[in-house]
Amino acid sequence: MERFLAQLCETSVSQPLPVWEGDTTGHCFTQLVLSALPHMLLAVLSACHWGTPRNPDYLLHCSPGWRLRLTASFLLSVFPLLDLLPVTLPPGAGPGPIGLEVLAGGVAAVAWISHCLALWVLAHSPHGHFRGPLTLALAAFLPAPALVLTLLWHCQRGTLLPPLLPGPLSRLCLLILQLAALLAYGLGWAVPGQSQEPWAQEPLLSQGEEPEVAEDGESWLSRFSYAWLTPLLARGARGELRQPQDTCRLPHRLHPIYLARSFQAHWQEGARLWRALYKAFGQRYLALGLLKLVGTMLGFSGPLLLSFLVGFLEEGQEPLSNGLLYALGLAGGAVLGAVLQNQYGYEVRKVMLQARGAVLNILYQKALQLGPRRPPAGEALNLLGTDSDRLLNFAGSFHEAWGLPLQLAITLYLLHQQVGVAFVGGLILALLLVPVNKVIATRIMASNQEMLQHKDARVKLITELLSGIRVIKFFGWEHALGARVEACRARELGRLWVIKYLDAACVYLWAALPVVISIVIFITYVLLGHQLTATKVFTALALVRMLILPLNNFPWVINGLLEAKVSLDRIQRFLDLPSHNPQAYYSPDPPTEPSTVLELHEALFSWDPVGSSQETFISHLEVKKGALVGIVGKVGCGKSSLLAAIAGELHRMSGRVAVWGLSKGFGLATQEPWIQFATIRDNILFGKTFDAQLYKEVLEACALSADLHILPAGDQTEVGERGVTLSGGQRARIALARAVYQEKELYLLDDPLAAVDADVANHLLHRCILGVLSRTTRLLCTHRIEYLEKADVVLLLEAGRLVRAGPPSEILPLVQAVPKTWAEDGQEADSATGQSVGNLEKTKEGLEGEENACGRLLQEESKKEGAVALHVYRAYWRAVGWGLALAILLSLLLMQATRNSADWWLSHWISQLKADKNSSQEASGPTSPGSTGLLSAQLLLFSPGSLYTSVFPLPKAAPNSSSDVRFYLTVYATIAGINSLCTLLRAALFAAGTLQAAATLHRRLLHRILLGHPQAWPWPTRTSSRRRQ
Repeated sequence: MERFLAQLCETSVSQPLPVWEGDTTGHCFTQLVLSALPHMLLAVLSACHWGTPRNPDYLLHCSPGWRLRLTASFLLSVFPLLDLLPVTLPPGAGPGPIGLEVLAGGVAAVAWISHCLALWVLAHSPHGHFRGPLTLALAAFLPAPALVLTLLWHCQRGTLLPPLLPGPLSRLCLLILQLAALLAYGLGWAVPGQSQEPWAQEPLLSQGEEPEVAEDGESWLSRFSYAWLTPLLARGARGELRQPQDTCRLPHRLHPIYLARSFQAHWQEGARLWRALYKAFGQRYLALGLLKLVGTMLGFSGPLLLSFLVGFLEEGQEPLSNGLLYALGLAGGAVLGAVLQNQYGYEVRKVMLQARGAVLNILYQKALQLGPRRPPAGEALNLLGTDSDRLLNFAGSFHEAWGLPLQLAITLYLLHQQVGVAFVGGLILALLLVPVNKVIATRIMASNQEMLQHKDARVKLITELLSGIRVIKFFGWEHALGARVEACRARELGRLWVIKYLDAACVYLWAALPVVISIVIFITYVLLGHQLTATKVFTALALVRMLILPLNNFPWVINGLLEAKVSLDRIQRFLDLPSHNPQAYYSPDPPTEPSTVLELHEALFSWDPVGSSQETFISHLEVKKGALVGIVGKVGCGKSSLLAAIAGELHRMSGRVAVWGLSKGFGLATQEPWIQFATIRDNILFGKTFDAQLYKEVLEACALSADLHILPAGDQTEVGERGVTLSGGQRARIALARAVYQEKELYLLDDPLAAVDADVANHLLHRCILGVLSRTTRLLCTHRIEYLEKADVVLLLEAGRLVRAGPPSEILPLVQAVPKTWAEDGQEADSATGQSVGNLEKTKEGLEGEENACGRLLQEESKKEGAVALHVYRAYWRAVGWGLALAILLSLLLMQATRNSADWWLSHWISQLKADKNSSQEASGPTSPGSTGLLSAQLLLFSPGSLYTSVFPLPKAAPNSSSDVRFYLTVYATIAGINSLCTLLRAALFAAGTLQAAATLHRRLLHRILLGHPQAWPWPTRTSSRRRQ
């Protein structure tokens, strides 16, 4: 190194890089240390900002400050290249060696080119509204002292005094121009920017320009150090993060719209899900394997450097600088490895979020496209919840599947380097664990599959229970339904019992293996005639701890992959279900008559694909445009089935269904209204653009105006899930208003008059069905035949067959008259001016204290902030049981105590061996200062064994005698065996405690829901987020 510097600077080898030359710094020192190094730092920092994403919202003209900085940076990249020209011109215009000048000038030119590119990228990113990163601006001024010192060096040498030659004159001008360009750069940076933080949150419906999330506009260095999180962490420290809206928005690559578009580009109906996920996100995920590999390799630097450091302390023959390097390397490797592993974990989680967003999007789309054959609600919920989460276990397990065996192989090799063939004992034990782990993983997968089946059944039952909780309480079915849920839960817990105890076996192996493998290795090493040293013991222990990680994690990795495979198969089966195909269900040809809107000919429909359920057969039916068609018949004759068949909700077994204007869709009002968890206006608009005039007409036609005047926020009042805060009549009228507002050509109305009283039914008939919808084609099912007198055609159905069709005067007399009182008693009547008003007034009075400014009729869920309260731990303690909880704590204390005892005994053993060795050396002759004996004494001074034996002296055996070795090994093996038993006991008791708590808490929650007072039941609360628990 000295020779290279002396040759480069043309100085002596004894002083290759003189710092001072006269009254100023040396020219070589200035060019290398004060100019080249800062320029290299500037180049690296600038390159880190090349990857800052550009945003279309920021493709604007640069501000004057940015333009001035870009111009100055470009000039500063040109000036060093021009400064190289006089170096090669005679008569020796260059102040120093040509190599030195070319090196310094080239580095400066590259640095400023890199900086200019970084400024261009930042100017067209979210930073364009601000000054940009402060560290980058400060790095740009680091070469300034070198320019000033170079100018002083020329003045001292007299190269700038008359008579000036062309070379020195040009250098003087270039130095002044570079200083002026730096000054201009500083002026450009001083131009103030906006004060708003780039990551700040704005309202979702803000009309202004929305700022970007911080991570999207930050440099690689900021992402590497998580510096972009500083403002968010500051807000959290001030207690301002209370809602999800308080955090910054998702990065662009994690936004649901971006994920949906990216995945849809690789997805098509019938494709394999894993193949589409790989095409969309696989390349980025596989690239993270390199980060995983580097982090794994850095993890092995710890044991190796620890071996060197302990050897340095034990032998004391190496210079102190080597020890410092070992210590710094040990700390630096640990820090860098932790940072890389953290970055790897963070990036993998981002890929998992991307994959989960894509999977949920395609699952929701498939759920909306399914035909009549749909899976149960519980299975669908598990697909969207449990299975989608477990599918992502693949992302966390795939790289571990190759990383853990690699780590195992390297660890075994390093153990061989430390203890020789003694590592074979640990290798044999590790190989014996492979079939054990395979059996455990297989059993866990099988039990998990069975548990998911029982869980599907339980969630389905819970869903039905929560949906019909009012009816259950009214009829007193709490105990019967509770017994059914408990039976499903018992079967689920039976499989969970197997999983938990297999989990306990894995935990036992994880906790007991380090001690067992250490015993096997050390016993084998001593029996082979070797003597244990501090270096080998501490290094071997560190390697054994690294050996345990792959041995114990590998079964979980395999289990994660198997669970992902099971969930992938379940999701794939769901995606492979036949979608509703309107082109195949409906005839591609229009109806035979131009005036016909709907035509059915020899059409046979069934709810079951094999036709085993009740069928609906229509020999021939034509519905003219603008006609009002009434459908009557006895209960269960197939009126709703006919409308469902026209809407495509049944299986068409044969025949022809032709609909004019099929692409425009239907207006559908079902007998059981479906209401969103949203405001009344959102339920009516259903995504359509708001039209004030049409909206007002629809509200008046559907008799909703009076109800909206009573509600606290009018049509902006939020209703509960499925509209539980509304009466049955209000739900029916809102569903009818939603259908009317869509302005369709064909309307299918399934008894919308059943849930209202006579006055409101008459209003709906004349103002809505015969009023607003008068120009549309309407099919109306109803039991109130008196409202069908103005119908154009009446259809009479019986046992799923169309038996008669004709004008009302011919068909209605054939229908058995149903007493009005009997029909109304079977329905939930509601009036817009009578009962509904009274119900709303009661609702308003009961929830008056719970309304907020947004007009919600719902009670906001309460939550606790801060640390977990003591009563929560107390409740869980009682759920586990006093005896079992105390046994778990006692086994945990015994396990930790025996483990610490094993470590202490091993340390005491090594201390005694070293003490015997030092006593033998002292008997043979004195030891010089700084030799091995002194360093070994210093090492033993901080040994746990020496600290213990100073208080509790232990008997000494003859050094290196066989009885001495057997004694220490026997005691160590005994302690390790006790630790193994305590570990097994703790794992089994912990599994039993968690199962007991799960069963107890579920039983208490179920009883509280079923047997609680009806007034205490949270009717408006969502159920979908809790029924899976």
